[in-house]
This record gives sequence, structure tokens and C-alpha cells, in this order.
Amino acid sequence: MVRNSSIALLFLAVGLPVFAQSAEPAQNDSPEARTEVRRTRVHHAPLCWKQAGMTADMVNQRWQIEDQQKVKIAQVCAEPSTSAQQKRDKIEQIHADTDRAISELIPTKELTAFNKCQAERDQASPKPAGQKELGPCGGVIPNSVAEDANEAPEHRHTATSSNR
Repeated sequence: MVRNSSIALLFLAVGLPVFAQSAEPAQNDSPEARTEVRRTRVHHAPLCWKQAGMTADMVNQRWQIEDQQKVKIAQVCAEPSTSAQQKRDKIEQIHADTDRAISELIPTKELTAFNKCQAERDQASPKPAGQKELGPCGGVIPNSVAEDANEAPEHRHTATSSNR
């Protein structure tokens, strides 16, 4: 009984404001009021995957491939008997396998358009100053080779990257 009451209260708490908002434009249906409502709406650019011509199924499969990549990298990082260089080599192989699987899933034209869109959006909203990027097994990636000569170079996912 208490559970049913809680569900009913939750429905009212969520549903009532939505119903009240949908009734507001009917109260003042003048052209000025409609214009005012339009001005307050935020314009969002289309999602990069839609803009690139990818399907939702492609995006979901890509996410699954990337999730599998994260699991594999975590397993490599957790191997206590593996040296740092061996971990780097295994992780680079995982990245290459992931890139290959994604390129088999998504046609080159769409993948290139998607990566370009993502890069533009990343530039439009850069990370806050002073925020360090973490490596695949934790730890901060150094800004230069001089900081830590033993660290591998930063890995970047781009369709045009040829420095692997």
C-alpha cells in the first residue's frame, strides 16, 4: 500500500508540472507570446553521429566495441607480472584492434565526418586549464618527453592519425 502511494505521489510530482507547462501557451495565444516562447528555446546543433550520416545501430555497436576496449585495457593494467613496456605494447594492440573493428563497422566517409565534428566540438569546449590527462593505467600523462622519458606518447583516436 505504501509503495503504491509512493508511486502515485511520484507520478503527480512529475506529471503535474509537465501538464501545467503544456497548458500555458493556450492561455496567451497571441503572436507576441509565441515569438517570446521561440526566443527562449535553446538551439542545439545536431548530434555528430547524425550529422555524419551514421545510424543509431552503428553508434550503439561502436559504444560496445569501445566498452570492450576499456575492459581489455583494465585487464592489462591489472596484470601484476607484466612490465610497463609490455603493458604499453598490449594497450597499443588493443587500440589498433578497436580502430580496425570500428572501421569495419562504420564506412570511412561517415567515420571521417564524425571524427571531424567531434574534434570541432572538443575545440569549442576545451578542458579547464591545469587539468591533466590520465594515462590508460592511471597516472598523469606528461606534457613533454623531457618530463618522463620512459612514458609512451599520448594515444589519439583520429581517422587520419598515422603516428602509430
